Amino acid sequence: MIKGVVHQNRPLISLIVGWELGVQEIVALVDTGFTGELKISPEKAFELGLQTTHTEPVTLADEKTVNMQASLALVSMEGSANVVSVLIAQGIPIIGVSLLRRFGYTLNIDFKYNSLTLQK
Repeated sequence: MIKGVVHQNRPLISLIVGWELGVQEIVALVDTGFTGELKISPEKAFELGLQTTHTEPVTLADEKTVNMQASLALVSMEGSANVVSVLIAQGIPIIGVSLLRRFGYTLNIDFKYNSLTLQK
């Protein structure tokens, strides 16, 4: 089980992301409106040695579709690792529904106690 927190109304968890230049623990926003796997900033992508390998069409909240730069990275959660698709865009790291599904997690958020858990 992975435990996270709700800080300033944002559900956050830690995960391990790695590629050619290293491995880092990052804190990411859990966004159930994001159907992708992971989004990180260009600065974080540079630190990890991620190279843009393709673009992915992304539909934004206003229904506009834009093409975003994307790459691959290795994500580890509770000792299980998967190569995932990573969008590269400004802002805080975000994990989406596809990442939770790939790892087989159930998400439970308790806003009363500002906590969240991911369970297999």
